Amino acid sequence: MGSLSPDQRQLTPLTMGDMANAACMADGFDKIQKLPDPVPGCPNFRRVPGFKVYCCGQPTIAGFEAALTKVCGDTYPKDGPIIWFNLRQEPDVYVNGEPICARPPNKIGEYAELGDVTRDIAKSNEVEFLKQCEMRKNENGGKLKAVDI
Repeated sequence: MGSLSPDQRQLTPLTMGDMANAACMADGFDKIQKLPDPVPGCPNFRRVPGFKVYCCGQPTIAGFEAALTKVCGDTYPKDGPIIWFNLRQEPDVYVNGEPICARPPNKIGEYAELGDVTRDIAKSNEVEFLKQCEMRKNENGGKLKAVDI
């Protein structure tokens, strides 16, 4: 992610590939829901008008199920496969059903432009972030510390 500059007061720019220095940030927060008719655990769930295309913020594990039930009813898939795309640049892990994302430490609670993140970079970051989370958890008595904004 980066390090302190020689004068120790300035952070140098960070890249998302440095999972060892990534902050763990809770992906959900109070007042994340901005749209009417909320789907529990699936923030800002909505449909693109005229298409069977849906969008949402990062759901909880229960939110995935709630979104699929909203779209398909009790039995899915009803008329074909379901494809779920995650368009996040930063990796996510789930802890007790809740999403935790990796963030540059200087971009907690704000938009982080991470540059040209490819599928291969995202997959590599995801694998490394999970390893880092496991290490941090093991070093902290079985608990992973995450920033909640």
